[in-house]
Amino acid sequence: MPDRGGKDLTVLILMATALGVIDSFIPRPLPFMKIGLANVAAVIAVVRYGFLKTLELNLLRAFAVALITGLLATPSFLLSVAGAVASAVVMGGLRKVLSGKLSITGLSVAGAVASLWTQLLLATLILAGLPLQNIVLFLTLWGVISGGAVGLLAQKTVNRSFNIGVLRKAEG
Repeated sequence: MPDRGGKDLTVLILMATALGVIDSFIPRPLPFMKIGLANVAAVIAVVRYGFLKTLELNLLRAFAVALITGLLATPSFLLSVAGAVASAVVMGGLRKVLSGKLSITGLSVAGAVASLWTQLLLATLILAGLPLQNIVLFLTLWGVISGGAVGLLAQKTVNRSFNIGVLRKAEG
């Protein structure tokens, strides 16, 4: 079977962008507190391709979503990029260090919490007086819940995609 890696990554980038745009329309109390639907594609990418391609996907998605939603060159864009990088680094690192001992959902939760913590720390630099100590526990809980839901969606997507031949690893 020929290697379809480039095409599969393109599909994941388009999927992440579409889900990111949809996610941007869902109301949230804080800029960095969203469901993280685009991370379904990032979790699949880290399992399928590893850290560097996941980082590429996350950065392209953050830029594309900001361009589509009109948030390019805003604090929200900066928070998004920082969270995207942190998520890719943590998921990629855990995937490599734990070598398959952490589930897709576990990777997703770790990526979500890393993204939220990074965005929260950055937001405290941008927004003077943000009560970090008052919201870090709440945001961590949110990261576990949203990351768990995204991880389950990613696992379901992987299972379904593998069954129909999309995102299947090349044999040989």
